[in-house]
Amino acid sequence: MSQPSVESAQRRARRERTRRKPSARSPRAAARQPEATPSTKARILAHAEAVFATKGFAGASTREIASKATVNISSLHYHWKSKETLYYAVFQNIYDRILELVRQAIPVELDGASSGRRVIDEAVGALFDFFADNPNVPKLLVRRLLENEESRVDIERNILVPAWKVFAAWTQEYSGRKLKDVDSQLFMLTIHSVVLLFLLDSRHFTSLLGGSVHTPAVRRRVRAHIITLVKALLGRDTNSRGMS
Repeated sequence: MSQPSVESAQRRARRERTRRKPSARSPRAAARQPEATPSTKARILAHAEAVFATKGFAGASTREIASKATVNISSLHYHWKSKETLYYAVFQNIYDRILELVRQAIPVELDGASSGRRVIDEAVGALFDFFADNPNVPKLLVRRLLENEESRVDIERNILVPAWKVFAAWTQEYSGRKLKDVDSQLFMLTIHSVVLLFLLDSRHFTSLLGGSVHTPAVRRRVRAHIITLVKALLGRDTNSRGMS
């Protein structure tokens, strides 16, 4: 009787060790499981940007955005509680990217007037390229101007105005002449409007330009024109004094 009891106890011990083995490896196995990555949020933001640009705030839905981003609607609302907070995040993301790319184009130190012109070349060129490479952005910004709803003024107050203050400071620093605050604001509104209108790529503009601004030849021509315009308005282009 005692021998079978020992054997049965040994069998039970082996079974117990076998059952514990998976749980012993579970931390490593769990570590190998895919987790939510920043790319998921980036994908949602990108598709939200496209949907809001096409349909506006009123016409967009978080369900459609989640579907296009191939995520569950609950995953979208985990990151953004409502359509309003997602809409806000889209604009925050756009202006964060714009500020960063312009900041990267500005050197730590300048070595004369030629450096100022070079900064304008690089900063305005980078800004143009950003809008050209992200065609939903100009559409969304123009739609925002048209919608102009009082209920979401926090976008202007908390995102647009602070960003424009940074742009204004840069404009004052790299301008070839002293600008009053009102002149700096007018300059930024002028360039902002010109860039957006060109990059909306409307049928009217493509007819006048002889092609889409997204074709290489037209893009190069418009890009160079806008850089020249900026330098002329800021007094940095010695060859275009007649424009000032």
